[in-house]
Amino acid sequence: MSTHIFILGKDAALSLAELEAVYGKKPVFAVGDSFARLDLKKDLTQADFDRLGGQVKAGKVAAVLKKGGLVQGLAEILAEGHYSGKLNYGLSVYGWPERNLRSLLLDLKKEFKRRGISSRFANQAFLNISTAQSKGLSGGQELLICKSGEEFLVGRVVAVQDIDAYSQRDYKKPFRDMKVGMLPPKLAQILINLTGASGRIWDPFCGGGVLIMEGLLMGHEMLGSDINEKTLAGAQRNVQWLKKAFGARSEAKLFVHDARKVLSGEKYDAIAFEGYLGPPQDRLKKKSELISVTDELTPLYLDFFKAIQGFKGPVVAALPFYKTKEGDLSLEKALKGIEKLGFKTDLHLKYARADQLVGREVFRFLTS
Repeated sequence: MSTHIFILGKDAALSLAELEAVYGKKPVFAVGDSFARLDLKKDLTQADFDRLGGQVKAGKVAAVLKKGGLVQGLAEILAEGHYSGKLNYGLSVYGWPERNLRSLLLDLKKEFKRRGISSRFANQAFLNISTAQSKGLSGGQELLICKSGEEFLVGRVVAVQDIDAYSQRDYKKPFRDMKVGMLPPKLAQILINLTGASGRIWDPFCGGGVLIMEGLLMGHEMLGSDINEKTLAGAQRNVQWLKKAFGARSEAKLFVHDARKVLSGEKYDAIAFEGYLGPPQDRLKKKSELISVTDELTPLYLDFFKAIQGFKGPVVAALPFYKTKEGDLSLEKALKGIEKLGFKTDLHLKYARADQLVGREVFRFLTS
């Protein structure tokens, strides 16, 4: 058993839900609004971490320290195994004001000098180590310092979000269509992980295939369908590109299908999708101006859930909500209708950037 710290993404509740879906609720302890502690049966690898879309960094806990012994304890951890040359390191603090880094870094440098160790910290402007900096900390190490009550969990970083790979999959794939929405690869991974499934997953609104691509990289066999033939052809191009660029070995079956109709002849263990988000919005509107949009989308989703009424597995869906002058507008009629069809809401969280007019509501439905 090994204890790890996971630094949660910007949508902390969604990141935490992902960890609980992957590892189970019992070993996951939310000990701060920006990090969680997990007791894992084996050490985390970068490959394990790459399957998680909602986590920024992870570290294996090396010590639990009190504030009075923090500098000395950090020095012991960093100096372990160091015999010559300059000691390069970086510190990142969570659950504790970042302004504390200045005095901590300077006191630690004094401690190394007292011990006769030449050292250099990588923190620029006495701020936390960014993901890009962490990847570039060649020959050095980063420690995560997470305040939990009166104690500090200190972890050696063992995995970091691969921002370059995400960027490549997001922007370098051959087919991109702004009209059908741009599902972020990280969110696609989260949706897949929230199913808790290890087998075949169906995306009935696959569009350009982002969720299909991420599922393949995670080792799932994927089933993808869309009503638009042109868009589906783009998804097929993206899948072929992914296999060459990233070496994905799992298989995807893509085909034209109207999600409002019953799908026959195919077996799958879970459903995960981002549905049609409606027309792009260019300004903040009143709720009354968007009722026509929600009324148009409601039958689409009700018909889809009617078509899958016999399915007994988890359904994870990202459905749209709209920011308005009076507050958020959700697909309330559709959600009430889905519940009446026998689908119980097991999870409900929101995902949106501050500058977005259209966000996603993430649901996990289970059949009652």
